Amino acid sequence: ETFSLQEQALQRTAEMIATVQKEMEKEVRRIKTDLENKAEKQQVNGQLEMCFSQLSVTEKEIRKKADMKDVNTVVDGKADVDEVNKALLEVNSQLSGKASLSDISATLQEQALLNSTLISELCLGRWIWKSLKTKSGGAVPWNIQTANSDPGNLLWEKDKTFVTCVTPGLYEVTLGFFSRRKPVVKLHVNGESVLTVAASPQSVVHHAGGRLQSSGRYTNSNITGLTHVDFIALPARARVSISYAGDEDAEAFMGLRKL
Repeated sequence: ETFSLQEQALQRTAEMIATVQKEMEKEVRRIKTDLENKAEKQQVNGQLEMCFSQLSVTEKEIRKKADMKDVNTVVDGKADVDEVNKALLEVNSQLSGKASLSDISATLQEQALLNSTLISELCLGRWIWKSLKTKSGGAVPWNIQTANSDPGNLLWEKDKTFVTCVTPGLYEVTLGFFSRRKPVVKLHVNGESVLTVAASPQSVVHHAGGRLQSSGRYTNSNITGLTHVDFIALPARARVSISYAGDEDAEAFMGLRKL
């Protein structure tokens, strides 16, 4: 019996120890949870303080901006819907009085056609002989180019005796020779004589007998000369040249215009 009582006492002691152990473990878990909650609260408090600081800065910046009264003043000064509609009506009225796209296109086409016509009429060149000397066979060298609105068609080289007309067609040719006595001038195309011009009393009257009128002290040449205007139909890349027979101290010009 004594042994049985001792065994029961030991069992009860073990149960009490187990119960105390469980209570201690429970208390430890509670203490741990409290400590964790306290750490989270500190973090939350730090974040809240940061937010309050940012809100304070934002509030100060907002106070620097325009208040509601200023906004209302600006809004009152803006145009209302009726004023906007009125302005749009005025714009539409002005636009209705403008030319339409089709009218503008037609005008541009007409202008392009007119420009093309003017360009073709302005295809001209003019060259001068001032060296007072001819080349072989009396060929006149064209020393100076005074005008050329179409250098791609009227090809000229300094001191050459010909001008090349690249485009075929009808051309107006003008020429003038200024010398002391009446000269004889021949127009050549590709080396072949096509026109001879010689002063005659029946065609031109000069008021100085058999001599052309001298300019005296004003220039080194004569006031009047042998001039002529004619029209020639040229093939492609035609070489136009002039030969001269007369006084050596003569000067001349030649002009070509594509028709």
